[in-house]
Amino acid sequence: MGVKTNLNQVFRPEKLKEARESRGLTIRELATDIGLGTHQALSKYENGKSTPPAEVLIKLMNKLEVPFSYFFEDASYHSNNEIVYFRSKANATSKLKRIHEIKIAWLMKIFYYLDSILDFPPSDLPESIINHQDFFRPTDYKEIETIALTLRKHWNLNNGPIDNITRLFEKHGIVVSLIKSDNFSIDACSKWLGNKLFIIVGNDRSVPSRVKFTLAHELGHYLLHKNVKKSEFNTKEVYKRMEDEANHFASAFLLPAETFSNELVSHTLDYYLLLKKRWQVSMQAMVYRSKELNLINEYQASYIWKQIAKKGWRTKEPYDDVLLNESPTILQDAIELILNHHVKTKKQLCDELRLNQKDIEALTNLPPGYLIESRTGDNIISFKQR
Repeated sequence: MGVKTNLNQVFRPEKLKEARESRGLTIRELATDIGLGTHQALSKYENGKSTPPAEVLIKLMNKLEVPFSYFFEDASYHSNNEIVYFRSKANATSKLKRIHEIKIAWLMKIFYYLDSILDFPPSDLPESIINHQDFFRPTDYKEIETIALTLRKHWNLNNGPIDNITRLFEKHGIVVSLIKSDNFSIDACSKWLGNKLFIIVGNDRSVPSRVKFTLAHELGHYLLHKNVKKSEFNTKEVYKRMEDEANHFASAFLLPAETFSNELVSHTLDYYLLLKKRWQVSMQAMVYRSKELNLINEYQASYIWKQIAKKGWRTKEPYDDVLLNESPTILQDAIELILNHHVKTKKQLCDELRLNQKDIEALTNLPPGYLIESRTGDNIISFKQR
């Protein structure tokens, strides 16, 4: 339960903890940074055992870069019982994952705020292909192939390359955000509320081909694992199988078996490079797909991998810099529409979202500084007449 302040508002201790975790700080680090002297006092604030005085709240607000009103907000779009799916490296820390959990909650908050003002495309993910079981059941890979093709057909796609998967997702009601991150251990995370899917992708090191595969991977989790319980999700064997299934869905969705098989007439690196320019998918993903479809055997796959490694292409492949850089636009367009039609001012928008202007810009892919309110209006002073 919150504690009332002399401002007749209720301080929410869980929001202080959330703000601290969003910046990757421990209680001890934050207490030191704001000159609190002892971390026990900050711990009491977070546990709701005492309320920080105004001068401490101001220091917290400045250090954590959140508005004062952030600490008094009741609504939240996440809880510890809900699953956030991560596409990450093995060394991704729990602290980093928590940062992304909070960011995707903020993304959801921004979307539903904008959705209360504007009409967005509805979610267009057919219920018939979603696994609705509330327990994990391995999905046969042939069934995953069928699900991928069914979705392509539902979205009126042919069996060729997908030019801009980000725009395709937005068109069909999936909310996507590409954010810059100083830590690349997490490529993406996803979460859903009802039938609305939200995906965050880190974009600093993710080349277009990787972004494309990552988005398809997260969509695979939604379709195949929507109702999996968190207790099963935390099982190592189940998690590995779910990752394999999401990867298989991404491969099948981006590289349909029949078309890709017909086009793969050679297994040389040069030919994979040629196909990369057409399909806009990494060579490594195409090698995996070739192996999945039994177009190459274990020996051929091993030989190609050794060639890729020898040329130093495991981390950076040729043509990465010439493929289309995809960027989400729908949230950015929504904010611009609201501002251009004078429905809200920039200050009103930030105040009502109760988020830092920089965080809103980052999550909605607006240029840095875009939401800073400029001084406008009639000048109320003038030069004296001589």
